[in-house]
Formats: sequence, structure tokens, C-alpha cells
Amino acid sequence: MNLVEIILITLFCIFQSVFGVGLLLLGTPTFLLIGYDFFEVLNILLPYSIVISFLQIFVNKKKNFKFGKKILIHSIPFLILGLIIVEYIQHKINFVLIVSIFLIVFSVLNIRNLKNKKIKIKNTNFSLKFLGLFHGLTNLGGSLLTIISTNVHSDKNVIRYNISSGYFIFALFQLLLINVFFKQINFDYLNFIWLPIIIFILSQKFFKKMNDKIYYTSLNIFTLFYGIYIFADIIYSYF
Repeated sequence: MNLVEIILITLFCIFQSVFGVGLLLLGTPTFLLIGYDFFEVLNILLPYSIVISFLQIFVNKKKNFKFGKKILIHSIPFLILGLIIVEYIQHKINFVLIVSIFLIVFSVLNIRNLKNKKIKIKNTNFSLKFLGLFHGLTNLGGSLLTIISTNVHSDKNVIRYNISSGYFIFALFQLLLINVFFKQINFDYLNFIWLPIIIFILSQKFFKKMNDKIYYTSLNIFTLFYGIYIFADIIYSYF
């Protein structure tokens, strides 16, 4: 791994250790923007995402195994479909532009939730199918996963568990599938797999001091502005 990759992974591991999302949500467009292709990005980020998600599941005292079962049944088949589609379209479209638009849209939706204008999801199973397809296509399912999780439970600890378990299941299947069918993993990226463990442990005191409003507001405002920055940078490059 080069120095830039190490610095970026460290920053995004810090972000995800505090907020529960970010390694894929912010790491995907960043690595795409500096020239990596979609499956290279997955091979770099997924092992670190798996480690942090596992740690978040492990320390969470409240479990919700039913949600994980629903992810497996409803989301994973469509996640596979999304990866197959990406294999054929990733070099035919401006993938970074699309990703930046989705970052903006889902950040706005989450901010809407913060203002007590909660987005109601009537059909959870259908939403999980769409989540699987969307995450397979973009690697940005974290925002949508957050919206779904807040609909199926109101306890913040269970919501965080649902997000972590969803990320964990997605990452495991993505890593397995892309290395069986698309691209072999570069084991050099695993040399720093200890990073997320240390970062997660050190970040927990900071995480516990944040109240829910500051936590969710900071996450979504940062993601919104980051999406706007990427979108503006791409548009500027056309002129």
C-alpha cells in the first residue's frame, strides 16, 4: 500500500468508528475520484469495513438477529445482481458523478429525518431488495440502510446494531463474490488490517460523549457537503 492509501483508509476508519458509516460511503467516491476502478475500491475497503462492523456488532449489547436474516433473504440476491450489472457498465458511465448525486440525495433524506419528518417505509422487504441492488451498484447503501433501520426499530442501540450487521453481511458477500468471479484480492492491502482495531478502540470514548442529535447531524451534514464537493469538482472538470 502507498502512503495516500494508508492516510485515506486511516481517516475513513476514524469516521466509521465514530459514526458507524463512512468507510464505504465516503471512501468509495474518494478512491473512484483519484482513478481506481470500482472493484479495486471494493478490494481495498471491504476488509477494513468487515473488521469495524464486526467490532461494532461485538460491543453492542442489544441484538436483532431477525434483521440480519431479512438482509440475507431479501438483499443479498439483489446485491449479486447489482455487482453483475456494474461489471458491464462501470466503464461506460461517469460512475463518480452518479455516486456524488446519491450522496447528496440520501444525506438530504437523512437530514429530513432529523427534523422529525421521518420517511415512512411501508414495505420493508421491498426496501431491503432495493437496498441490496443499490449497494451492489454503488457501494453507498449506508444512508438507505440507516433510513430502513430507523423504520424497523426506535431503540438507538438496535438501530446501530442493524446498520453494523447489514454492513457486515454486505461486505462479506461482496468480498467473496468479487474475488471468486471478478478480481483477485491484493493481499498487500491486508498489511494494515490492525489499523481499524486500534482506531475503533481509541474512538469509543469520543463516540460515547456525543449525543444522538450531534451524532446524526454531523454525519449527514458532512456527507452532504462532501457529495456537493465531489459533484462540483466533476462538473468543473468539464469546463
